[in-house]
Amino acid sequence: MAAWLRLSRVCLRLQGRMFFRDLDWTLATDQQWAVLGANGAGKTALVQLLAGSLRPSSGRIEFSAGIEPARDIGWVSFERQKALCDLDAQHDISEFLETAVDAGTTVRALLGAGAGDDTTEIDHVAGRLGIAALMERGIRFLSSGEMRRTLIARELLRKPAVLVLDNPFEGVDAGARTMLRTLLAELLAGPTHVLLLTRRPQDIPGAITHVLLLDHGVVLASGPRARVLRHPQLRHLSGDHAPAATALPAPLDPAAHARPAGPLLELTDVHARFGDNEVLDGISLRLDPGEHLSIAGPNGCGKSTLLALIAGDNPRAYGQQVRVFGCLCGSGESVWEIKQRFGIVSNQLHLSYPRRSSVFEVVASGFFDTLGLYQSCGPLQTQTARQWLALLGLATRADERFDTLSFGEQRLALIARAMVKSPPILMLDEPCSGLDQANRRRVLELIDRIATGSTTQILYVSHEADELPMCISRRLEFRRDARGRLRLETSR
Repeated sequence: MAAWLRLSRVCLRLQGRMFFRDLDWTLATDQQWAVLGANGAGKTALVQLLAGSLRPSSGRIEFSAGIEPARDIGWVSFERQKALCDLDAQHDISEFLETAVDAGTTVRALLGAGAGDDTTEIDHVAGRLGIAALMERGIRFLSSGEMRRTLIARELLRKPAVLVLDNPFEGVDAGARTMLRTLLAELLAGPTHVLLLTRRPQDIPGAITHVLLLDHGVVLASGPRARVLRHPQLRHLSGDHAPAATALPAPLDPAAHARPAGPLLELTDVHARFGDNEVLDGISLRLDPGEHLSIAGPNGCGKSTLLALIAGDNPRAYGQQVRVFGCLCGSGESVWEIKQRFGIVSNQLHLSYPRRSSVFEVVASGFFDTLGLYQSCGPLQTQTARQWLALLGLATRADERFDTLSFGEQRLALIARAMVKSPPILMLDEPCSGLDQANRRRVLELIDRIATGSTTQILYVSHEADELPMCISRRLEFRRDARGRLRLETSR
């Protein structure tokens, strides 16, 4: 049997944990593999071994003749996205000012860097992935779904011998997901060796022939797809085991979170433009006391931009009719006073957060709305932060570095960070992105408990219909009107 990859008795020791003890794994040339596992299973660590960014503690990794990992392995992942965004941010002097002329790295430049000067091929691949209209836009202005499709296009243009897709459907809307499934089916039928990493069995395409099932660095099963997908451990991936209920930590200052008599949020005819792109065109929104809102819409419709305006993270809020707790933005409140009213989880926050902080420091920084912990916590703050870590299953990881956690575990830490100060409004922008089924269920149940057991109100953004918490009392959706403009309308 001809093989393009062979692992022999491979072990990896990472941050005091042992992964893949004596792993023997052979990938034949006529096989297409998926690596399946929950958050923290070791999927990304396995690919880092293959790509050469980690070295095994023992054992051998052998590729077939002609495959050079640094040159021939294409990899689409959140970690790669963060590296590109960090590099782009180093050259960003505009900071999203209205007068900014610097778009940073454009989609066309990013794709061109991966495909030489063949603009015909670039335009063809961009069309296949539905990003042709984004070619002159800076990557810093892309939604998470648009960025994911751009990264896939970039790797396809490199024509790698091996293409690793780390949860490729994460963060993309229904239309883009259908497009990606068609493209993936074509790739699996072609000469490229595809290695799919996923947390959900239902995301494994029919053309995948073999599956490796991981759990906390241990290989539970490996072999033909049908056999592995019958493994009893899969029920844990589907979220059939619920975490024990624990009381929500009490707010440190209950008096600070009394509900106001009037609207918490009131936006009227709000606009936002980045360069030539009108992201928000006359959008209005109101959040009344006791309400829990959800906002849906396709990638790039302006959901994240709208939240940034509300939270004071976008200066375009000033000079417009944006009222937060009755105060007009720009009428005297500082950005930090606005931020005190919100707990926020978003892809932008996730991308921006310093990786070398400890998990505890990440959570505790939520008291001060800083990226990093720069002042000491009092005893009650420390106790509250550790209680939220325990609620989200991270108590034993508190002293580990944030960047040693899996993507999904990092997301859980950021949710704990958002809630430590018991904010009046919890703004969740795709909070379940990167979470396996068990943790999605954990988070959705926790959101419902927060909504019913505290004074915190929920503003929830997702394009996944099955990811809405039960507490949502009003649903809004971006839809196009007769003139083609995106409007925010009540959804049934």
